[in-house]
Amino acid sequence: MVIAPSVLQQHQPSSLYSPTTTLKHQRGNCFDFSVLLCSMLIGAGYDAYCVQGYATLETCTLDETQELCPLLRKPPETQVSKEEVKKKYRIKPLPDMQSKFELQQEAKKAAAIEASQKDKERDKKEAGKPKCEPLHGLRVHAWVLVLSGKREVPETFFINPFTGNRHNTTDKRFLGIESVWNHRNYWVNMQDCRHGCKDLIFDLGDAIRWEIMLSESNPLQLLPEEEEELFDSDTEREKRMSFDVPPSWVAPIRIPPRQFETRYCQGKKVTLYNKAKLKKWAPYLNGNGLVQRLTIYAGPDYTDVVEVREWFENREDILVRREVNKQTQLTTDYFSKGHSFCLKAHTYTLLEPKTGHTMEFYNEARVDGLQKRVETASEMTEYFMGRDDFLYLRHVDFGKQGDETQRIDMNSKPIRQIKECFHRNPEKPADEDVAECIFLITEEDIHLTYHLKDKYITASKKLFHKLPERASKEHEVFMTPETCITYQAGSFEKGKSLFHLYNLLKDLTAKEKLVKEQVRQSEAEVLTILKIRQTEEADIKLSVSVYNRDRNEERRRHHEAMESTVKDEVLGQKKQDLDYLAPFLIQNGCRDKLNQKQALCVRDDCLTDFKHHLTYKINVIQARLEKAVEELQKRHLWFQENKNQLNTKEKDDYLSSCSESMFHINVLEQRLNREKQMAPQKYLALEDKLCMDPRIAEHLGYI
Repeated sequence: MVIAPSVLQQHQPSSLYSPTTTLKHQRGNCFDFSVLLCSMLIGAGYDAYCVQGYATLETCTLDETQELCPLLRKPPETQVSKEEVKKKYRIKPLPDMQSKFELQQEAKKAAAIEASQKDKERDKKEAGKPKCEPLHGLRVHAWVLVLSGKREVPETFFINPFTGNRHNTTDKRFLGIESVWNHRNYWVNMQDCRHGCKDLIFDLGDAIRWEIMLSESNPLQLLPEEEEELFDSDTEREKRMSFDVPPSWVAPIRIPPRQFETRYCQGKKVTLYNKAKLKKWAPYLNGNGLVQRLTIYAGPDYTDVVEVREWFENREDILVRREVNKQTQLTTDYFSKGHSFCLKAHTYTLLEPKTGHTMEFYNEARVDGLQKRVETASEMTEYFMGRDDFLYLRHVDFGKQGDETQRIDMNSKPIRQIKECFHRNPEKPADEDVAECIFLITEEDIHLTYHLKDKYITASKKLFHKLPERASKEHEVFMTPETCITYQAGSFEKGKSLFHLYNLLKDLTAKEKLVKEQVRQSEAEVLTILKIRQTEEADIKLSVSVYNRDRNEERRRHHEAMESTVKDEVLGQKKQDLDYLAPFLIQNGCRDKLNQKQALCVRDDCLTDFKHHLTYKINVIQARLEKAVEELQKRHLWFQENKNQLNTKEKDDYLSSCSESMFHINVLEQRLNREKQMAPQKYLALEDKLCMDPRIAEHLGYI
């Protein structure tokens, strides 16, 4: 939506556009947008008012170049209390052997450098800002005031109509208030605004601080008999002088779905912040689904780009956000849940193999529990979570491309080493629970490191030297003390037997083959993901909801077919509507054509029945009104008898119940008066309708 600058002169505009006109043209000043926003808030049930006052230059001109972008604001960090950090046993720190004199000299130098840098930054800021503001405190501005109470609003606050941001009433950018108004009345501020709005009290019922311009007729109030006699003359005088605001002649605010989806004027909006530029687009305006782009710059001149962040919607590849670091040329794509490979985030420089990739996954949706995979040209690291075998890390080192010994095919890289790390399994003893397993493929070695036992600082280890395949015969493995080197922590006994070590080596050899297959599968998965991402980026497709009839052609055709069917049913139903004279025709025994006597009887019976219906309705409303008044009088009499014994809460409950009763009585009185006024008109309308009915009119001389 295009926003014109605020009124810069010292006077408010001579005329205001209606909210519907502002929505139609999507242009206006601060007063136009305040009226529009206030109208929508009042319609939603908020206690909102338009405010005429004074604001700073940046607020009036919609200058946010000194503000931090909301997308860059960090949430407040929760500080840990000292008692939580405090421990029972602490290691005694080493004595500080550094020279205190040297530290003092370095601190002085650092302070001097920091002071000079601050002076330079201050000079730059002062050079970019105007030295003086001649119209400070005189620039007229309009905004919205929302009072606490309704819709569970805890405290009073302001809304800037240009940005839609919420501000406290003590905000320094609002310098003063002249008046406030809504659809009911106009209040003039009688308080001192020399110190801004921080000391203002927004109690519009206080006649000393806020002078009301239109004396409105207040609802009836319950007063004791003595006070009622004293204020009787004043009440009559106020009723004679009261003035009710005429009803609005503005058309109701209606925003079509397509206009609501467009959001901004021509579907796009640009906002400049401090060292940042924020662009917004309407959904489906861009073919790639881009709806928001934040560009971060190194300086306030918006030339040197540091980082670009983009947000997407309605993409079939489920891409929701992208971050591009212009300094490192790293791109990070973020995906929502539902990707074919459970992809959560992907960091890369190019969508090509062997260029370095970091992929994060939704591990709870994967069978292998993979959480993250980091791959470079020479290594690959995988992180797992929630596995039954307690595996949480697998690191693979690849050899050079010229090494053909461990290569399976021409596209795969030779594996030099595989390392796996495991969490502690409480069901196994510590010296039998493997913590780290390293497969040295090129050296034909396997290293095992077990978890630490309680009260031990070293872990048990095993080192296996596998015989080359050409030196060993089939089904023959020779185990010697030199084949396996064992270290058992805290035990001087002889290690396991050779047979046990033979079985362990056999299991590790089979596991090594399995792990190598899993590494190859991971490499193939990376290539598949990259190929899919290249295809998705080359042909971006946007998804359309089945409920969006404007863009979903199939849904639109189905809806049009349903509408045509409903229209046919309505036309058929109209033909089968019941005859309003049918009960009276049956009562008088009339079947085919009526004679004059029968026509007069049917007419009289119909009018008599309608008259009884109107009378019964009025009597019901009258009875309900009398009952409500009687209950209110009883409650008032009870209060007069027990008011000295009631506490504050009971008095408040009494006043609130009386207020609800008065509201109910007022509604019943309005309904009763309306029914009494409309009853003769309804009766005459039915009489005219009967006179025009062809079955009766031919006997009355009207045809």
